[in-house]
Amino acid sequence: MLSWVITGNLVKAVQAVFNAISVAFGELLGTVLIISMIVSMAKMLEECGLAEIMFRPVKTLIKSPAVAFWVMGFVIMFVAWVIWPSSAIALVGALLLPAAVEAGLPPISAAMAISMFGYGCALTTDFIIQGAPDITSKASGVPVADIMAKSLPMFLAWGAIALPLSFLSVKKDIKALAGKAVKWAPFEVSAEALVERERWCRAAPAFKRFALWIIALLFALDVAGMLAFRLRGGDATALLGGTVALIMVFVAFGVYRSEGFEKLTEHSRAGFMFGVRIFAPVFLIASFFFMGAPGTAKAVFGEGARGLLFDLGQALANAVPLSRIPVAVVQAVVGGITGLDGSGFAGLPLMGTLAQALGGPTHLNIATLGALGQFFAVCVGGGTIIPWAVIPAAAITGTDPVEIARRNLVPTLLGFVGVVIVAIVML
Repeated sequence: MLSWVITGNLVKAVQAVFNAISVAFGELLGTVLIISMIVSMAKMLEECGLAEIMFRPVKTLIKSPAVAFWVMGFVIMFVAWVIWPSSAIALVGALLLPAAVEAGLPPISAAMAISMFGYGCALTTDFIIQGAPDITSKASGVPVADIMAKSLPMFLAWGAIALPLSFLSVKKDIKALAGKAVKWAPFEVSAEALVERERWCRAAPAFKRFALWIIALLFALDVAGMLAFRLRGGDATALLGGTVALIMVFVAFGVYRSEGFEKLTEHSRAGFMFGVRIFAPVFLIASFFFMGAPGTAKAVFGEGARGLLFDLGQALANAVPLSRIPVAVVQAVVGGITGLDGSGFAGLPLMGTLAQALGGPTHLNIATLGALGQFFAVCVGGGTIIPWAVIPAAAITGTDPVEIARRNLVPTLLGFVGVVIVAIVML
């Protein structure tokens, strides 16, 4: 109906529906590609045992339940920045969780650490892969580097409030279970996957020791290159994606040898199936909001199309005297509402477009508004305070997702208060 009103032609209106989805796919394809490739690499490293070797030194740090909470959390956060939270949870959880439980950390506490650090800290900012800020950037019309820069103070404010509060709750669990055996139902892995992993974990031990240094060196060079050449957005994604592809080929033929091509295909298929499963609904939802964004409306409707959401924001600004406080609150609330779908990413195009619509007419900082909406959308929908979003953490720890969401609620909401205050100051 919207397309018909704008174009005045039924045929063009039907075409615009497809064009909108096509534009959304084109805008988000780079993000889907890099995430799919990184998940593919993570699956390969986990199966052949390289991941376990990487995290072996970390296990020696887990001496007490309190240390286990912080070590698991920070490791999850750093790994999630590099290989995406879902993959990081599966990878780090499988390797560190048994040691953490053995040290006395209750599984529900481990689940809280996984969700708060992996999603609340890592995915809301997405500094390395830059998937979330890239989507917000394209919809808001500001550079991705600006979105990331404005996300940093919000990330620090939320972490400084929410993480210590979360740990206070964990301390009560640790105290209640002091001296008692921890009951834990390990996550399920198929018998076929266990057999296959056992087979390849024993293969090529000398090569794996060499490969660890090569992989670490390549990622270090990536980070140095991003800083030295000021690579951001698509350029940084391309460098990281190329490195991931080279690592997969290197590991495939070094470990799997004659089965290298088959394993490359197998893990790539699994990674891309993950990417499509996560982003399929995002394409459809994003296509609607890209219809109203000034930068993409012409690609959907043709020349002369206007950015309807921008016009709506301008009309709202003219009708109601909006200041930085109500605008920040509106952006945060809408971001949280869009996250209720359990994805977190589906609402990012709206957050970027709304930041542009509200920030332009009111002369407030658009990048700050975009980062604020992104933080709320991803933190709520990515996996902290709604049960259907914390299922990965619940599955890997064998705990109840409703209980995880309940335990995360107060620390997360109080952290949100800090984020909004910081955003208002930056506006």
